[in-house]
Amino acid sequence: METEVKLNPAGIKKLRESKSWTQEHLASAAGISLRTIQRMEADGSASAESRLAIAAALGVPVENIHLALDVGHGVEHATRSSELHCIAVGRRWGYAGLVLGTLASAVGILSGSASPEQAHTALGVLGAFAGIAGGAIGVLSQRAARHARNA
Repeated sequence: METEVKLNPAGIKKLRESKSWTQEHLASAAGISLRTIQRMEADGSASAESRLAIAAALGVPVENIHLALDVGHGVEHATRSSELHCIAVGRRWGYAGLVLGTLASAVGILSGSASPEQAHTALGVLGAFAGIAGGAIGVLSQRAARHARNA
């Protein structure tokens, strides 16, 4: 059984018109009927399969179609895209901070007066900490992205 997804009719029309396409052209490009496009733009009815076809035809990721068109929770496309962008930027800065902090710590350990055994132990602990911190950044950013998509 197909899952029906309610879409924002104005959002579909806006995406179509941004390419200067007619309903007929979009239907042809997506491989779905003109009636399906008309229904999407009239009342927002669309199967998941139709949503995927529209995304492929418009050349945008399915997530963008979902974000641009899903108004089930009253969240506008710009806000959701901005939230996801902020999450991605935060993730990059988190990883950059992790790498720089790890490198600075390693340099400090290696340039200190510790014996080779102590340095190796400290570097091992530092590596374990970096791995755990990197994993936490990844998991938390994925959760935040999932939450932003579903909000």
